[in-house]
Amino acid sequence: MNAILRELLYLLQPFCLAWLLLTVWLLRMLWKRLWRWSLLPMSAWLILTTISCTSIPSWLMAGLESRHSLPAAAEMQSADAIVCLGGGVEPSLMEPTGMHLARGADRIATALSMAISGVAPVLVIGGGGYEHEGRFVSEADAIFDNLANYPKLNFEQISLGVCTNTRDEALKVAELMEKRGWKKILLVTSASHMPRAVGTFKKAGISVVPVPCHYMSSFHRLGEVDWIHLPYVGSFELFDAWLHEWIGSHIYSWRGWL
Repeated sequence: MNAILRELLYLLQPFCLAWLLLTVWLLRMLWKRLWRWSLLPMSAWLILTTISCTSIPSWLMAGLESRHSLPAAAEMQSADAIVCLGGGVEPSLMEPTGMHLARGADRIATALSMAISGVAPVLVIGGGGYEHEGRFVSEADAIFDNLANYPKLNFEQISLGVCTNTRDEALKVAELMEKRGWKKILLVTSASHMPRAVGTFKKAGISVVPVPCHYMSSFHRLGEVDWIHLPYVGSFELFDAWLHEWIGSHIYSWRGWL
């Protein structure tokens, strides 16, 4: 009974309710044989249903996330530095920590746990910047400002400052490697972003050991995967992340960055 009640309440959520109304409207038009007038709403319904009511977005995301597997412990030995790409936090004036955890916060959690465990002696963090009162606040600086509250950390901390994109991060890391004489880098980023990141770093002359994290696909999580389900707004986040990487990879290839 509770499960049925939860499903009924779920149907009253704005997104799900909008999908139901569109379905009813489309069925009514088809019933009246308004074939020509039903083409646009049918196209909208098909797109909406495919993305929100099936596991196709999750399946697409799983294809990206499966390209690089987690490295064995032996592969990470003797690394010179851990490089964590941005996208995990946003500087905040209100949060007690001075930063708001974003969608890719697993990147920061993974890189920090590796650095604290002594996997490598240096932690390098990239990321973008946010304009405030005429100046840009670095995502990486916000993280390291917070880490200053923990004085016993036994690893060096390097901020890449405000980076424009993944290529900018790769070029700045390449400069660090040449200056410091580093040979082995552990690259931490979201599993879906890892294929583009590895290709970008390779193009910049850097060979990395990929450490993927932040697995978004339901195929990489606990529990059974329901291929058909009620409209779920989270599917749009998955599709958006997949589309971002798909478009990004083509643009990087076109610009010669991959």
